[in-house]
Amino acid sequence: MRFFGFAALAAVSLSAPAHAADLATIDCVIGKLKPALQAQIAGDVTRNMGEGAAVRPSYDAAVGSGISIAAKECADANQWSDAALEAVRVYTLAKLGLPIAETFISTQGFNVGELESQFDALPEDVRNRPLTTQEMQQLVIASVTDEAKQTRANAALLNKYFLFLSTVRYSAWQFSEA
Repeated sequence: MRFFGFAALAAVSLSAPAHAADLATIDCVIGKLKPALQAQIAGDVTRNMGEGAAVRPSYDAAVGSGISIAAKECADANQWSDAALEAVRVYTLAKLGLPIAETFISTQGFNVGELESQFDALPEDVRNRPLTTQEMQQLVIASVTDEAKQTRANAALLNKYFLFLSTVRYSAWQFSEA
């Protein structure tokens, strides 16, 4: 009889829904990254931001593996699901890259606060997923009201900035829902 009690308890605990990952723990991964890896990420993001629109962003192999190792440690410590683990990897790279992207757009005369407000004006369901190409284009076009700043280079730069901002936002949302 005792065996059936343990079996029933085990079945109930296995069928209980998993809880969402706690947003208070999302920056755990950043805290575990070694300074050399953070410097590598900063260098890669800086290079990527400075390259033209036709060049796809690239990162040193150490970046992906270092983030994955730190994310796994945090996932184990915080009991994150596989979906939360994937979201936090994406979030970490974007979170570390966003301040660099902000610096690049600021040097071109764009106001970070205004750009963030434009992004925040998008519907919540749009902010909680990757932007489509059309949504990104509309956001970039709406961000450049000064005709003198309407250049391909600025459009490419703003696209990269909004990609970082969007990725931070939607990956944090995905993490919290995982």
